[in-house]
Order: sequence, then structure tokens, then C-alpha cells
Amino acid sequence: MADRATFEDSFVVVLGASAGGIEALRRVVAGLPAAFAAPIVVAQHVAADRSSRLATILGSAGPLPVITVTGPTPLEPGHVYVAPGHEHVLVTDHRVELQSAGPGQSAPSVDRLLSTASEALGDRLIAVILTGMGSDGTAGAREVRARGGTVVIQDPETAPFPSMPKSLPPGLVDFVASPDELGPLLVQLVSGPVAPPGPRPEDDRLLRSFLDEVRERTGMDFTAYKRPTILRRLQRRVVATQTGTLRAYVRYAQSHPDEYQRLASTFLIKVTQFFRDPELYDLLRDVILPRLVEDAADRDREIRIWSAGCATGEEAYSLAILASELLAEAGEELGVRIFATDLDEDAIAFARRGIYPLSSLTGMPPDLAARYFNPLGEDAEVSKRIRGMVVFGQHDLGRRAPFPRIDLTLCRNVLIYFTPELQRRALHLFAFSLRDGGYLVLGKSESTTPLADHFVLEHARLKVYRRAGERIVVPSPRIRDAAPVGTTPRRPTPRPAWTGDPAPFTLRDPAPASERPEHLVLRLPVGIVVVDARYDITLINGAARRQLGIHGPAVGSDLVHLAHGLPSDEVRARVDDAMRGRSSELVVRLPEGAPQAPDRDEVVTLAFTPLRPSDDTAVDRVLISIVDITRPSNELRDVQVELERARADLERMRKRADTAVRATNELLQANEELTTANALLRTANEDLLVTAEEVQAATEEVETLNEEFQATNEELETLNEELQATNEELNTTNDDLEARSAELEEVAATLQEQRGRAELERGKLSLILDAMTDA
Repeated sequence: MADRATFEDSFVVVLGASAGGIEALRRVVAGLPAAFAAPIVVAQHVAADRSSRLATILGSAGPLPVITVTGPTPLEPGHVYVAPGHEHVLVTDHRVELQSAGPGQSAPSVDRLLSTASEALGDRLIAVILTGMGSDGTAGAREVRARGGTVVIQDPETAPFPSMPKSLPPGLVDFVASPDELGPLLVQLVSGPVAPPGPRPEDDRLLRSFLDEVRERTGMDFTAYKRPTILRRLQRRVVATQTGTLRAYVRYAQSHPDEYQRLASTFLIKVTQFFRDPELYDLLRDVILPRLVEDAADRDREIRIWSAGCATGEEAYSLAILASELLAEAGEELGVRIFATDLDEDAIAFARRGIYPLSSLTGMPPDLAARYFNPLGEDAEVSKRIRGMVVFGQHDLGRRAPFPRIDLTLCRNVLIYFTPELQRRALHLFAFSLRDGGYLVLGKSESTTPLADHFVLEHARLKVYRRAGERIVVPSPRIRDAAPVGTTPRRPTPRPAWTGDPAPFTLRDPAPASERPEHLVLRLPVGIVVVDARYDITLINGAARRQLGIHGPAVGSDLVHLAHGLPSDEVRARVDDAMRGRSSELVVRLPEGAPQAPDRDEVVTLAFTPLRPSDDTAVDRVLISIVDITRPSNELRDVQVELERARADLERMRKRADTAVRATNELLQANEELTTANALLRTANEDLLVTAEEVQAATEEVETLNEEFQATNEELETLNEELQATNEELNTTNDDLEARSAELEEVAATLQEQRGRAELERGKLSLILDAMTDA
């Protein structure tokens, strides 16, 4: 018998089946080796008055010994434990036990077995749901998933009776495989974690580095998770990708970027149920929703609710039921719109169907279940009235725009998996989308601390907040580039302009060498170059040397060939114009990598001014003053880029809207054609049986199209809401552009003032040069 320490470190496999399960169980057991490293507990529904030969069949299927449980039995790796047909089998601590089944119950119960096993084993449990009728195993699988265990189902396409595997929502399932594939899959899952449990530094470094990559790619930080938990869940993806080792899996993820999001979904525990946390729903029913109804009635508007991270939709439908009950009691006829979003597309598709196993309604008051759900065999379907109140859509809190004018937002147990940076962005989204006084509900271990200025605590224990403070803009979807939430983006500060003494220079004789005019020119912060008619430099100061990338001897050399990054022909033409007495300016962007701008682009203005020895003589030299305008030029370019981006986004939204309109028109036309076809069918009485079959087929087709049309309309509503949010963002961007335009005007005025001062300086320089010439 395995000792307790070994049991606490090993996996346990539970196989659950019903109708048609004998063949599936036989094929699974046949695929397991004699050295299988985990015990296997099997539960299949069998009538109490029939004897089961399951143990004999499984014993002959493979090398593993098969034991029929008759009482408390210790669990040992490599053994198969079969439950008798008239009793429940439970896993408690490190053994299996039996419990009598009540009259009319399916025994052994897969739900009860999984529930007890998950409580005893946690994330070391592997639950396998095979073929069968009904939904036994769904509730138990939820508990397995909630405690971090692994859930595997038989591929419904290979199941003679697919009801049991199909009853599990996609968010609960880790693997889907045929019975022949389940044996090798279980061997890989129980073969151990992807890295040995010992403290090997190289494995720890690789794991930490990979988790940092996951955080960079997904915005979710899993470094604080327990190492064994991370390794067990990481093993699932290693098995799914057939990479075998952590190092090989890291290389696989780097070459397949979508794998990071799949791994994050594996780390997350997506478990929800109807009216989860009854105390919170009591607060919503008795306090919060009545306030929203009263406020909406006063303003003559609809109630708008956002369920962010809705998983498979139970929370959204619970909110819709509460709102419907409250409006019926108050006699109000207000519109209610509930936006239910999640990152998992499969979970959204499941929620949009609105069909759940009857076992998932156990936590709901029976009167509500009877009123708002329609029985559908072993399942229950959400009523159309409740279904029509909810709009489902895929949404990424890290990249998508929020829904505007929201009254109540629920985002429970989602932020705890985010990095602080992504938490701030999510709270920023909620602060933007909620109206003044709107409510935000978080999980019990979450808070609004990263954005505390915009939320007021309403209920401490249930983590209910109210929106307060000034309205803020929608954050940028680029997480790394976004400013911290709650702060106002800083406006760029213009480069301080050089201001000189407005008084004219005077020559003093004698004067110290450092105060002579030529030395004063050389120390000016504005670049100064004087060239003659042959473009040779006769004077150049330090600022001009730096701006033009001239570091060697310059006086007497050709400026056009010596300066780096200047357009030679343009400079030569401007010097020629100045020699003819015409002043001009030239704006030049120095390319990145030039000696004067090795790390970034620089933009300079070159002013060409003719110089005369005296007023009645011809121009013999040209003064070139160089001013750095990199910052205002970059600001103008950034504004133009943002404007183009906003225009592109607007055009993209318009194209989406046009596509949606065309699709809607096509659907309307299809509906009209179907209506015409139905009218023709009703008038045809020649062949009654054939006509009835065609009408039935046409009716089913119409229902399918209506469902697709409803899903399309919901997606359109989601797009419209995002378009409204984008329009508001564009308005905010336009306001920001106006502010930037005003700022540019100020910069232009400053440049104009600098130009005036430069003119004064040119005059002073002319006097200096005249004086130098006279000297």
C-alpha cells in the first residue's frame, strides 16, 4: 500500500460514465501501462437490481489489477477501483469508501464522487467524463475546476450517448479526446510536473523568465502562484502541445504567440454559477438595483449593466433575472441592457446558447428557476425574455474600448490575475464607462487602490464602490506606453530659447581676449556660420560645429561639403540668393545616425542673411544662423500622426458599420424570401405530406437564421457601443488636439519672438563684423 506522503504527492484519476460506457472504459483501461503511476476510480451508472460485470471486463482489458470496492479501501497507484452498481463511491483522505444510494438516484453518482475527490485532492485530481445520458458529472466537474484539478471529456463525436460530455461548458474542459487517445493522455498527465520539484537553479531561472514573458504578452502576473500549482497546470499545456519538456514548450510558445493566452486561461480558474455569493445578490436586489431603477425612471433612460469577465454567462443571466423581478414588482417598464463580456470566445459562445444542465440550477431559488427557465430534457433553457436583455461579446480589458454610460459594473475575481499596470488600466476603463454615481463591484480580494481618487467605498466587505471624481479619458490600448491611470498626460515643454542682452555690443579697446567680439560670437548658444561667395567658412562658433557635425578644422573649408546631413544643392542655392541680397530660411531634418544626431532625428532652421562691409557696398559674405527646433517639430509630427490614426480608426469603424448594414439588409431580404416561401407553401395543398415536411424544414431554417440574426445583432450592438466610446474618445482627442494647436501657436509666437531677437542679434553681429572689417 502507498504511504500517505506518497499519496499526497501523486495524482488520482476518476472515470465517470453512464449509457454505453463499458466499451469506452475498456478502451481507456486498455491504453494504460502496468506501471501507471496513479490509482483509478471508476463510476458507471448501473441499475440496483442488475449485477455488474464491469470489473471482469476491465480486468481482461489491460495489465492493471481491478478491484471491486466493498468497503473502505486504500488507494494504490496502478490499481483500478470499480464501484458497485447500487452504491455511491467517495474519495476521502487517501482511500475510497461506499455510501448507500437513495431511492430513484443514479448510482454511483459521478457528481458526488468528483465532489469528494476534489475536496481531498485539489489540483491532483484528473476527472474524465465519458459517454452517457443526462448531465451527471457537470456539477462535480465545476468543483474539480474550482480547486485547480484537470477535466477531460470524451470527444462527443465518438460517444454513443454524448449528453454527459456535451453538458460541460467549454470553460471547464482542459482536454477532449477519443477513448483510444485517453490512455496515452493520462500517462502524460500523471508522469510528473514539467520540472523536478527539487531546487534546481537553472529550472527556477527558466520558469521565472518564462512567467515574465507570459506577463509581458498577456498582462497577467502568475509569479506569485505556488510553484507546484504552476507546474501542474503548465504540464497540461506541455501535454496538449506534445513538447515534452519545459524548455521545448518555451520555444514552442515563442514561435506560437497565441499559446501565451491559452496558458493564461489554463492558469485561471473560470468557475461561476447562478446567484453566486447570495449576500451580494441580496444587496443588489434590496439596495443597488432599486436606486438604479428610480434614477432611470427620473431620467427616462434604460438601465445599463456591464458584467466583465462573465465566463459562461451565469452572472449575466442572474442579473437579468433580478432586474426583471424588480421591474415587475415596481410596475416599471424600463429598458434593461446587460453587456456580458469575456476574453474566452468559446465561453461566450456557450453563454449565448443559454442552455445549462439542470444540476447548475441547484443554487437558485426554485420559483425563479421555474419562472425563467424552460425544461429541455436533461437541460434547462433561459427564457427568451431574459435572453433578450443580455448582449454577449468577446472583449479584452487590455485592448478594447469600454461601454459608455454604465450604471453598474461587476468584475469579480478578474483583477487578481492582472499585473498592477493592467489593473490600473481596467479600473481606468471602469472609471470612464461608469456614469457619475454608478456602482462597481469587485471580488472580495480586490480593491480600487490603484485608482482610489475615482471611487468611493460603498460596502467594505462585499467590495462595492461608487463612481466619483472628475471624468477621465479612455486610456491608450498600448499598456506599456500608457501614462499611469489617474494622472494627466504631461504637455511637452518647449526647449528654453536663448535670450541675449538686447543692448547693442560695443567694442572696448583695449578689452580682454574673452570679451572681444569674435569670442562673444563663438560663445553664443545659437549656431553661427559666416561663408563667402565660394561657400568657404570664414567664421564658425561651437554651437554650429555641434549642430552641423563639424569637429575638425573648418575655417577656409567648403561648408557645403563639410557639413553632415544638409541638402547641398539647397544650401548652395540659399547662399547664392543671400549673396544677391535676399534673406531666406531653410528647415532641415538631420537623419538619425548622423554625427550630430546619432540617437535621434534633429530638426534645425537655417537663416541665410547677407552681410555687407558697409551700406553702399555689395554683399561679400553670408551669415547663417542655426536654431534647433527639434522639439516643436516632433510635437507637430506626433499630433499629425495621432490625427491620422484617429482618422484611420474612424474610417475603419465606418467600414464596419457599412458591412453590418449590408449584412442586416441581406438578412432582412432573406427573411422576406422565407416569408414568401412560407406563404407559397401554405397555399400548396396538392401533396399534404410533402408540404408538411417542407414547411417543417423551412421553419427550422428560419429559427436557425433568427438565432444567427440575434447573435449578429448582439455583435452589432457591441460594435455600436464601442463605436460610441470611440467617438467619445475622438472628441476627447480633438479637444487635446485643439489644446496642442494652441500650444503650437504659443511655440510659434515664441519662435517669432526668437526670430525678432535673432534679427537684433544679426544687426549686432553686422556691427561687430563691420567693426572687425574696419579694424
